Amino acid sequence: MRVNYKRFARILQSLLITASAVLISIGQAFANTDLEHDIITLTSAQFAGRKTNTEGAKLAADFIVERFVALGYSVNEQGFTYQSGFFGKATGRNIIASQNSRCENCKKVIFTAHYDHLGQKGSRLYPGANDNASGVAALLYLAKHFAQSPQPYQLVFVATDAEENGLHGSEYLVSTLNKDEIKLNINLDMLVVNPRKPRIYAFLDKKSLAQYQTDIKTLSDEHLTFMATSSSARLNRLFDLKVDWRRASDHYSFAKAGIPYIYFGIGHDKHHHQSTDTAAHIDFTLFEYAMAKIALFIEKLPS
Repeated sequence: MRVNYKRFARILQSLLITASAVLISIGQAFANTDLEHDIITLTSAQFAGRKTNTEGAKLAADFIVERFVALGYSVNEQGFTYQSGFFGKATGRNIIASQNSRCENCKKVIFTAHYDHLGQKGSRLYPGANDNASGVAALLYLAKHFAQSPQPYQLVFVATDAEENGLHGSEYLVSTLNKDEIKLNINLDMLVVNPRKPRIYAFLDKKSLAQYQTDIKTLSDEHLTFMATSSSARLNRLFDLKVDWRRASDHYSFAKAGIPYIYFGIGHDKHHHQSTDTAAHIDFTLFEYAMAKIALFIEKLPS
């Protein structure tokens, strides 16, 4: 095949100029290497898909502990046991990071993101980049963002285990909490923004929707849309799905206890629970942009 190198060079130059313009218009080029590093690490072969109660999950938990400690947080590991099958028992491990707060009598905002995934089936690895290495990376991003930023509430960051097989980690976590001390649960699950339809959906309980809907919607701009709802039917019409979004992730454990919640995610991903859920599908510039927006929302939470 004959190649016109001058024409190729002009096309390449045009693409580079266009890409640079997009980055500038978003506000800045991708700079937070932690987001990318954390997802690539969690989806690597050594973590073997992070299935609960496996060596890969243990390595993932150890990695998350190290990241929180490096950010200056106090870390507690919360082991738990749950029913597995009719007669069996299995164990899981939540990672809880908190700070010494000057605001000890203030209410808590508890961030959750599950780090477990499907593991490996035969020779097929399920990396779980969007589900939910993205949520864990987001959790660590927010922990770093607020590490030296006093807030009028206590921030607690929890990487939960055993979400995929029954929300067991968040169930156990909530059973240990005094719900009167909790202001809000912010659950982070599947946050990789689709560049072709750049949206983040916030699913809330009805009371929280009335309280936070306006602030969430004002995060929208020409690059990224935020939509807030408490209606599963509304989301399902958008995705042509039949999902009970209240039960879809760890926020359900808080919902059952009557604790207000916001679940941030992209809703539907064609790679969900597939071996193709890899870091290669992630637009890290958009991902960081979305996280900066969510951090802005948290900064403006009323006390």
